[in-house]
Amino acid sequence: MDPCTTCRDAHAWLRWLIGRTLGACDGLSHEELHRAFPIGIGSVHATLVHLAGAERIWICVLENDDAGVVMPQPTDLPDLAAIRAHLAATRARWDAYLARLTPAELDRVVERHRDGRVFRQKAGDAIMQVPTHALYHNAQLSFMFRSMGRSLPDSSWILWGRERVAQTA
Repeated sequence: MDPCTTCRDAHAWLRWLIGRTLGACDGLSHEELHRAFPIGIGSVHATLVHLAGAERIWICVLENDDAGVVMPQPTDLPDLAAIRAHLAATRARWDAYLARLTPAELDRVVERHRDGRVFRQKAGDAIMQVPTHALYHNAQLSFMFRSMGRSLPDSSWILWGRERVAQTA
């Protein structure tokens, strides 16, 4: 399989995953959304803000936009509508970037500046960091939901793949 297609597919799955998670969050009360948990970023809301911020940070790294490499705070995105708007703007940048993705771009070395250090990685690894990072934190969100007597919908890659096959049948 073409590695550019794999990266595009991973980001399509990411959007599906986060969409399902945000949909489940629509049913949470304000208190549930902000309830403190001893895992991950600390609350459903803070975790969603972190995920939205990570998507923006990595597209900024890939586009050499150092000014955008800033993690938003929960107060910057106070509710689900703000998180969705942030994601929409960020994903427009991802759409343009992924549309022009080439094998040579996957091999380009990019730098992430963080805490006074410089981290170098291939663009392809930075691209794949975003969906794998989201999967990690979605597992934490699943724990938070279960702790509240709720559940997140299945967002496995295989279910996404099955839905894609069913849509083409």
